[in-house]
Amino acid sequence: MALVLLLLPVVNALRERHGFAEADDASFCLRKCCRPKCNDRDFGAKQFRFQNCTVKVNEPIYRGDKRFCEETCTISFNTSFYNEVTEVKAWRESGMDDYQCYLLEKPCHVTPTCSGQTYELRAWKGVWQFQNCSSRGGDTESAKTCAETCTVLHTNEPKKVLVKRDLLSGLCRIQDPGLKEYAVDFVEQLEKTALTLPTGRYRELPLVKQPSTIKRFLSHLEEEVIVPEKLAAEGRGFSREITARHLAIIGDLHGQLFNLIAWLIYIKEQYQDKGFSELEGSSLLICDPQLKYVFLGDYVDRGERGLEVLLLLLAYKARCPEGLVLLQGNHESPEVWDNYGFKAELWYKVKMVPYTFRDVVRHLPYVAVVPGKYMFVHGGLSPQFVKKCSGKAGRFGACLDEATAISVTWADPHEGRGWVQSPRGRGVYKFGVDIAKAFLDSNNLHAIWRGHEQMEEGSSNITFDDHYVFTIFSSADYVGVFCLQGRRPLAAPPWDRRMFAGPGQNNAGGCMLVDSQQNLSSSTLLQLSGDQARQLAAQFTGAKCAGRSLLEEGSQVLESPDLESPDLEIFHSGESRAPGEQWTQHFL
Repeated sequence: MALVLLLLPVVNALRERHGFAEADDASFCLRKCCRPKCNDRDFGAKQFRFQNCTVKVNEPIYRGDKRFCEETCTISFNTSFYNEVTEVKAWRESGMDDYQCYLLEKPCHVTPTCSGQTYELRAWKGVWQFQNCSSRGGDTESAKTCAETCTVLHTNEPKKVLVKRDLLSGLCRIQDPGLKEYAVDFVEQLEKTALTLPTGRYRELPLVKQPSTIKRFLSHLEEEVIVPEKLAAEGRGFSREITARHLAIIGDLHGQLFNLIAWLIYIKEQYQDKGFSELEGSSLLICDPQLKYVFLGDYVDRGERGLEVLLLLLAYKARCPEGLVLLQGNHESPEVWDNYGFKAELWYKVKMVPYTFRDVVRHLPYVAVVPGKYMFVHGGLSPQFVKKCSGKAGRFGACLDEATAISVTWADPHEGRGWVQSPRGRGVYKFGVDIAKAFLDSNNLHAIWRGHEQMEEGSSNITFDDHYVFTIFSSADYVGVFCLQGRRPLAAPPWDRRMFAGPGQNNAGGCMLVDSQQNLSSSTLLQLSGDQARQLAAQFTGAKCAGRSLLEEGSQVLESPDLESPDLEIFHSGESRAPGEQWTQHFL
């Protein structure tokens, strides 16, 4: 007791010195959470400031190995939509000199503020006005938004929608505006903005900042477009029939957004005199019943922008379902993604697992057919496919089960006869010209278009008795990134620095335009080098590398190519190339 009396003056001095006691509370306090420290502290990117803070709970709150103090404060909302002061709870880490104050619970209990605001529907070209909004509390997907339920007029009928209100700006937007709205936004961002973000800044793309938006888009796409198309197809399966007259055939892209953009520019230029309709809101895609884009698979892996390539193609599919066929390749598989980059890329950019995308991709077709003429596949013919689908008149939906379909993604042709064991692995075979001819004849077809193999010139052809196997590989400078220093990456993508440490393959990329009502000799082969593809993409997007345009004099790449220039490798299939070059001997 005597010791306590001796220490009491010291304790009182400490209390006075550090202000541990509140003015209206003379109680004795030695705990960490006695004095408010959040007064005049900013939060929310300095949009708000805690004021009038008091401590009502002296006991610290433990979260893991950290200890927090709770304070009750007021904050002022002053936006163009409302002006209000409300009471909130704040947290700060106990015992820290350098501390931050956090909002413990969002002030979503304030009067709903979305009523009267409007939301523009870009896909439907309309405006919704939010009415009769009621609060639903905090939004679990974001720390900066609250949820409200509002009424809108949709086709003159009242409809309830879930709305998010941003605490910082007061702006309200629909939480799930639907597939078409997502796709409009995705196309705009991925065509014009994605390539302008250099290595290390991929995550600054708005859609990448919102993985929940990507997940909702994929869910809508699967339910509203991809699965219904599969169920409506012949045999409710993995084959699609093509009826469009004009075909633009694009091979492997492997995560190279600059190549995809360049090919779409190039294709659009080739058809500019046809009067085809363009996809509204897109600067690149033709959306016309007379033209079908046929993509041969392998959209991701070994590239720095596989996420962006795949999302852009899926957004096009959402906006123009009849305009594209997206075939599956052997790199549309989570097992392959694990080893060749897409899994790591997804986790780095959006913290998503591959199966989020696989749920959509697994319903895509493996084969497409122009009846009486051509078939399209990623790899080629496998023994299982030939056994099950010969003599079907090109109607492969019923005979093509998933296991057989997967086998065709790994196949390659050879110029001899019969089946040859492939170096790709056990159970994988190369098919000879005799097998190809017999299979095509049995299905009243004359040509196979496939991808799967890197080609130095971007394409190749095997000709035999008026039958053809074309290989189209569209990934110019395979494994190369967009921004280079010399021939090497200016900066390697962080999720796999080893894969991108060296230069790309410096191969050309190819693409083919076919008029299905004309002889194949009238078809047009397009070819781009990696540098030409980069230039076209840079010219379109305004993208720069290390602050310098790829079009500037003295840069590592030459000036932007003229699409009308004879120096660009565009030629009709009946034309011959310089002696010794591949297509002279193989093309028609």
